[in-house]
Amino acid sequence: MVRLLPFPDGKTFAFTIIDDTDGATLENVRPVYEHLFALGLRTTKSIWVMRPSTAPDRPCDAGDTLERSQYAEYLGLLQRRGFEIALHNVSSRSNTRARTAMGIAQFKNVFGAYPKIYVQHEKNLENLYFDFAQNPSRLRSPFRTPLFRGIHALLRDGRGVMPSGHGCSGEDRSSEYFWGDLCKQTVKYVRSNVFFQDLNTLKCNPHIPYESSDTPYVNYWFDSSNGQDATAFNAILSDRNIARLRRDRGCSILYTHFGKGFVETRNGRAELNAETARRLTAIAGRPDGWYVPAGELLDRLLVFRSVKAIPFEGGFAVANANTHPVCSITVQVNPAAEYCDHSGARFRADSNGVLLIPSLPPGGVTILTAPKSRVCARRWYEQTGYAWISDLRTAADRLRARLSHYAASRD
Repeated sequence: MVRLLPFPDGKTFAFTIIDDTDGATLENVRPVYEHLFALGLRTTKSIWVMRPSTAPDRPCDAGDTLERSQYAEYLGLLQRRGFEIALHNVSSRSNTRARTAMGIAQFKNVFGAYPKIYVQHEKNLENLYFDFAQNPSRLRSPFRTPLFRGIHALLRDGRGVMPSGHGCSGEDRSSEYFWGDLCKQTVKYVRSNVFFQDLNTLKCNPHIPYESSDTPYVNYWFDSSNGQDATAFNAILSDRNIARLRRDRGCSILYTHFGKGFVETRNGRAELNAETARRLTAIAGRPDGWYVPAGELLDRLLVFRSVKAIPFEGGFAVANANTHPVCSITVQVNPAAEYCDHSGARFRADSNGVLLIPSLPPGGVTILTAPKSRVCARRWYEQTGYAWISDLRTAADRLRARLSHYAASRD
């Protein structure tokens, strides 16, 4: 058994959260983030840069922006603590190209870099490829056999294409809301509007992050698991689902709104609700877990699209087709299995079958074989077979050559 895991340092599952900023204020999200920080969970929080040009008329359009100084200061603290700040459109109502460009520049001015992640808000008219983003039928089939792929295609086609009529035109060059070129230049990952009911996001779509020729202004898309509000979040983060995520060596990108029902007022103080606190504590702090913001997790998954494990009788090879080195490669093998590389260095899996390869150079390949079936790597000019027989042949050849030279010189 050989299974390549995309997580570093021998970690065997990953968990992170994408927090949509709808309804978020300093008062109703700070208790959540203080608890996340205390647990060692580093996640991703989306923000609005500025207030909308027209007053919000829906709860999902209300919330703090960078224009509230205390909120901006707290976001800066979160960034210094290792949290990731993402963009949720530059404001909660539709934004023309000029406003979007101004908001992205302001984002960089405050946080020191452009947003790596962009989360589309509701049906803002500057949203990109909205039909594509919300259509689950475009995802690749999870089945491997033709029979099940055919059944899946029939069921999927029955769902049809999501209806348009949303008016979003961020990819349309003729629209005043066009900013597709700016997105291409500044944003690496865009979250789709496809949500899975399984905590293991990567199990539902192992191709995350992915690109499409139909959406050239988006570099990479990614999907997420569904924890829309406190009730859904607590339900999907059950002990059973956490156990399955760990057992399946999975990866969870859990989408939610921390501004929707996560904080309660007790004795005049805003506090995270007790059940969410228990759910987060249940998944945090596991020695086999990798807890990083979504951007870092997606970067690692992207790198591992070009890292392959190649098993063969008596061992396996790991190849890095990237143009840069990859460090800390985790491989799942049989518990306590031992391997050697061509230099004789030994690698031993732990009791859970986790083996760690320190690094692979660009284009590099590491070949590991079991000690009893070790392959001796030789250069093209080196002899094969038993060494002492080879030496006898070499000695005989040299003696024969000397005798021939001596006889020639006598003549």
